[in-house]
Amino acid sequence: MTEKAPIWERVADALHFIDNPVAIAQIADRFEAAYAPVIATATSGVAREKAIDALWHYLAAGATPRKNWAFNKGEAQRSLDALLELVQQGV
Repeated sequence: MTEKAPIWERVADALHFIDNPVAIAQIADRFEAAYAPVIATATSGVAREKAIDALWHYLAAGATPRKNWAFNKGEAQRSLDALLELVQQGV
């Protein structure tokens, strides 16, 4: 049995269409620490949808001093879909 790759590596693979390594690193950190655990362990559909909505807003939000990248709506949706697939795979 082989071990899973580190989460940052799985996120980078899932977001292969993003050319910004800083964005991928920030997404991986935030996804691992906040979004993936909440989505995976949500005890209700409402709680899960709130977490997914929060992740969507993070991905779709414009750049800030701490988040110096921004995606268009298509990139944000594609990223969200890829990250939710990771959760389904048991991140």
